Amino acid sequence: MRGIISDGVSLSGDPEDAIERALHNLLHLNENPLSIYLHLGGHKAVYYDLVAEVGRQLSYVEVQVETRLPSNAITLARRPLNALLDVLTRDSNMPLTLQRVELISPVDGQPLLYQMLLPVRNGVLLGPLGGINQAVPFAPYDAIYREALTSSSPFYRLLCAARIFEGTNTIRKYLKDQLAARGKDVKMPTKIKVDQEQLVRFGLDKSFVEGVTTAQGLYEKLRDMRDAIAHFLIERDGADIHVYLAEGAQLHAYSTAAAALLHYAHLTLEELRLFYVVYVGRQGSQILPMLQYREKFIVKASDFGLE
Repeated sequence: MRGIISDGVSLSGDPEDAIERALHNLLHLNENPLSIYLHLGGHKAVYYDLVAEVGRQLSYVEVQVETRLPSNAITLARRPLNALLDVLTRDSNMPLTLQRVELISPVDGQPLLYQMLLPVRNGVLLGPLGGINQAVPFAPYDAIYREALTSSSPFYRLLCAARIFEGTNTIRKYLKDQLAARGKDVKMPTKIKVDQEQLVRFGLDKSFVEGVTTAQGLYEKLRDMRDAIAHFLIERDGADIHVYLAEGAQLHAYSTAAAALLHYAHLTLEELRLFYVVYVGRQGSQILPMLQYREKFIVKASDFGLE
């Protein structure tokens, strides 16, 4: 198994482009390849080969695993590869991550299988465009959503998704208060329903999603995973437990859960945003910031209590 080492992963573009994109790290080898071990105590140790393909900069780390199934090989390799990067980061303070993991053919040394964060292929063609209405009460949630999409960590992505969903309850209360203040009797949006088949396509186990019918139910089902990341140590059955982020199985579990929860949290938020635009946001008059008067709309320090 081969781990491609860089300081980040590709978040947008085609998968083929992501594979070919140049890596970047500040690890350089005096020997090429460099064979080192990571000692786990007692009789447990793992050997690695660190390889530079061009010059002395580290290109990848190889570790041998033994299993009958290719999918298991990736899961097995994630832990020792991540563990090595963990101690290197601890000792050097360098940001190191696995850009991708490859299963290498023993015949010709070529990759047989990749595991990587799939970049987003969607693009946007801008213009002509006057401007965009922000819907200010939703601005903090937009910020969290962007944090989730720009994070290469499925653990943090799940935490962001949970925070968005938790916040939708606050948004619902805000909308109810605004309707009451305006004397409007309008039915609030119903809770988002989930498609169990879609949850399975996200990668969640069919038995896990059984009985989950709403986005709220999905959130509740994933609460323990959320708590384990938010608090690191959680108490279960009288013992403190934690999630070891280097584990390949945990990476898979959190990747699928984060994708599903973020999807439904975003749907929930967008339905509330549309409700806000139709029933709450369009109150009173507002200026139209024409381009020829743009000097009137400069961001000023005094508006934020700064000099």
